[in-house]
Amino acid sequence: MRISIGGEQVEVPGDLGTALLAGLRGERLVEPPQASDFDALVDLVARTSRLIQHLAVFREVAMSRADAVGAYSNRSALAMAGAMSASQLGRVLEGHGLPRDRRSGGVNLVSAFRTADDGLLHLAAEPDVADLPSFTLPFNPAQTVVEPTEFAGRELTFYYRPQVPIAVADLGRTAGYTLRDAEQGLIACVTERVFDALFGDPRLDPTRPNGR
Repeated sequence: MRISIGGEQVEVPGDLGTALLAGLRGERLVEPPQASDFDALVDLVARTSRLIQHLAVFREVAMSRADAVGAYSNRSALAMAGAMSASQLGRVLEGHGLPRDRRSGGVNLVSAFRTADDGLLHLAAEPDVADLPSFTLPFNPAQTVVEPTEFAGRELTFYYRPQVPIAVADLGRTAGYTLRDAEQGLIACVTERVFDALFGDPRLDPTRPNGR
């Protein structure tokens, strides 16, 4: 079966295409696959698993972006849309750098970075980062990036403002993408300027090694 979306065509097994169409239509009845060959069924399971993984990440990014839209987003409606309990939603948002309790927390917001090999500061002046906390990570974007920027493969020191209220952070399309420092147990969101400087291509890819 060939599926066409936005002018791009993709060949998928008939069973997967049928299931995908039913899901998009919101049908509750699940038709069993017609394939009976073992290898074909295993391939169908593998393709379905990859699709589910991709959509799960996509859903998390969409939920994070919805929560970051304004200071008073309706988390009850968001949890209902995501078929999650309030506690599950809290864990998802926390995993994307957003506070469980909007009244008592904000986001760690990366606004500038320094290339460790030459010591150059990017997107800020020295006085702007003098009192800011920082962390250092090797920047290794995925191989699928069309045109890697000059920062690919280099060690970068990121400067961030701790616990910035969401309404002030203005995450925009970078909501859902985070940098993670395992040593400090730190999760930090990034401004759009930082994201574009690192990746060049403004499209958001939460599956890149340094982020989510």
